Amino acid sequence: MANLNYTNQNLQNCSFKGQDLAGVDFSGSDLRGCNFTGATLIGANFQNIKTGQSYRQVNILVAATIVCPVVLIGVSTIAVQVSTILFSDRSDKIFNFFFGAMPLLALIFEIFIQDSITSNFPQVTTFLGIGAITILFAVMVSFTVGFAIVSTSGFSDGSSGQGFFLLLLMVISAIVTFRIFKWLIQSIQSNPGTSFRKANLTDADFSHSEVQNTDFSFAVLTGACIFDWAIKPHNQFTNVYCKYFYLEPAHQNRQPAKGDFQPGELEQVLTQFIIR
Repeated sequence: MANLNYTNQNLQNCSFKGQDLAGVDFSGSDLRGCNFTGATLIGANFQNIKTGQSYRQVNILVAATIVCPVVLIGVSTIAVQVSTILFSDRSDKIFNFFFGAMPLLALIFEIFIQDSITSNFPQVTTFLGIGAITILFAVMVSFTVGFAIVSTSGFSDGSSGQGFFLLLLMVISAIVTFRIFKWLIQSIQSNPGTSFRKANLTDADFSHSEVQNTDFSFAVLTGACIFDWAIKPHNQFTNVYCKYFYLEPAHQNRQPAKGDFQPGELEQVLTQFIIR
């Protein structure tokens, strides 16, 4: 872009990926949904900016929750037809085992694996990740409704033992479904909007900025000024490289006062700016 003055502009969803924007003035602009991945932003002015998710990004994520279950239904229909043809003699046993074990397997997955996946693979909260969670949610809703219907039939037929067992499976399935629904909502809310991932923000000025749903992972923040900036929820500072920054303009109030940040110190300093 030829114009290097982006003050007080609506730049939502613009891509500056990999560009050399050293010293460019973005002050007062709306940068929600912008992509600065790998950009050179040495000495850039980000005073009074707003970052986070744009309406377009939210709409795309919501669309993923609708499209993915539709795709699942189509794929499942084909899979059922194929399995019926290939395993006609054993299809009933296979499906009964699968339906009975799925709630317990999903519960184990949701409790023990969710945090590990989210921390090690942050892309789980992207379009495909949210789509995958939506599919799991749709599957568990189907199981919950199915077990409710079957358990009612079991009691009606006079088989109380089978009815109670199916009712227990329905309760487990409902609990898992609710927890997955909460995971889905959290994933949409925490999905990064603005990306400074791997950007060089040396000596950049973020004074009076409102930072939310922003990815600073692997970015360079050495010498940046963060005077009176507000860190709202769902920001990512994974593996940020920062020797020091300034809490006041004109290179005043250096943190740390001498030397460089030790491991873990940067996170402790940033917590004082977090707005819950």
